[in-house]
Amino acid sequence: MTAPTHAGRYRIEQLIGVGGFASVHLAHDEELRSSVAVKILADNWSRQAGVRERFLQEARLLRRADSHLLVQVFDVGELDDGRPYFVMTYADRGTLGERLTGPPLPVGEALALMGEICQAVAVLHSIGVVHRDLKPSNVLFCSRPQGGERVMVADLGIARSTDHLSGLTMPAGSPGYQAPEQLYFDGAPDARADVHGLGALTYRLLTGTVPAKPELRVPPSALRPEVPEAVDVAVMAALAPDRRSRYPDAAAYAAALASPTPLLPATPDAERPEEADEREQPGHQPPGDRPPDDGTPNGGASDGGTSGDGAPGDSAPGDRASSDRASGDDVWAGKRRRNVLVGGVAVLTAVLAAATTVGVTLAQRPGGTPSPGATATPSPTGADTGRWLRPGSDVPDRYRALIVEAGTYCSLPGLSPALIAAMLKAESGFDAALSDPANDEFGIARWTPRVLWHWQPGGLQSPMPTPPFDPRLSIQSMGRFMCRLGPRVADVPGDPAMNLAALFRSGVDPVKRAGGVPPKWRGYTAKVARYMRDYEPS
Repeated sequence: MTAPTHAGRYRIEQLIGVGGFASVHLAHDEELRSSVAVKILADNWSRQAGVRERFLQEARLLRRADSHLLVQVFDVGELDDGRPYFVMTYADRGTLGERLTGPPLPVGEALALMGEICQAVAVLHSIGVVHRDLKPSNVLFCSRPQGGERVMVADLGIARSTDHLSGLTMPAGSPGYQAPEQLYFDGAPDARADVHGLGALTYRLLTGTVPAKPELRVPPSALRPEVPEAVDVAVMAALAPDRRSRYPDAAAYAAALASPTPLLPATPDAERPEEADEREQPGHQPPGDRPPDDGTPNGGASDGGTSGDGAPGDSAPGDRASSDRASGDDVWAGKRRRNVLVGGVAVLTAVLAAATTVGVTLAQRPGGTPSPGATATPSPTGADTGRWLRPGSDVPDRYRALIVEAGTYCSLPGLSPALIAAMLKAESGFDAALSDPANDEFGIARWTPRVLWHWQPGGLQSPMPTPPFDPRLSIQSMGRFMCRLGPRVADVPGDPAMNLAALFRSGVDPVKRAGGVPPKWRGYTAKVARYMRDYEPS
């Protein structure tokens, strides 16, 4: 069909874009003497009532939002041939897609731009609208009369009000940016789909590439080392394959991007994914997770005398899966994901803000830097650890300061240096050279390399640790693990210290399902409790 010369009072000057359903034209408002963009529904779709209504719905949503952060709608009408059109802001400085043909933007500039894009999407979320197709070509730039430019989010052609999202929602979105749930007819994407799109946009701005598949994905800093740790955490959480592990909306994601310290999504327990591979699977138990022959958590296996007292059944456990320690963190590590590690997860150093409701205060961060608003606990020396660990006990002097540092990493019910010491005794008998290749566990705390990778200072930004593990690394990481996951079992009945010991062995969900220490680990926690009594100050 021949391009129109006018749309109402607007003189059509040139075609500037064509999509699957509509074309966009540069036009001139002859009354107000200004340039505008006119979006016209394609002729072959204008006769379909459903498509026509959807086209007009985009104009209504934009008008309802009425924000300078979004393309604004000024008028609607029909051409002489019956095709509907609407008039909107003209983006005279092009699209973000056009600007991404060169090298990535400076990190500060990229984050500032993402802040504005997030604000725009937050406007939509505040009125209950999900964009569903965030990508570089839908981010526009417009000159400001006073100089400079403003950012606008455009193209709400497949946007939906959350009031109308349901299992009948059609698949939508663009490859590389769409959330996994958008691939399915019944995905019913909500604001968290937009968070995924924002995460993918951030990744593209920082690295110059779209995110890879989850199993191959690395954090932005792996491709661009100057990316801050907190940004790594925010981006990788936004890109989580399971939407329940993402930030709830654009405003929450923007806050995480702007935070100087890592800020993870505060996912309600009821919303957390129930991982199928986290449950005991009849007939499919990994060799390291077979039930013990004698009913004890250790299966009565000998550890070569490293348990400290040589008592039968008192050995360090050899029957847990190599990734059990990550199991409590559904978002970041996942229990027993032996072959598929959700790649690119950044260091988990921050205790969620919600954790303060259960009495958690971060006291130390890696490198001894106090977290904002927290009181730093000075790192003790071997000579002044007596206030936390009983002098004369068998805790090696060379590890005492490290144990105190891990046990006082945060203020958490049940966490103490005596607990850390007792767990190390139960795990390895303080044997820093412990090597258990069959279970892929090494060192004084029996870490698995891939699990320790998450909890080490620097997280996945640092290389994956390889055995033998330095005792400092192993012990420090125990404190980080406890302070990140401990708050999630703080409301579980029973002895808080024993729940934390069980957490280290089994993860958050098993402890919560059991309402305390799971039966499988009661022999282990009994041993830890006995050692604790030996190590607590008189």
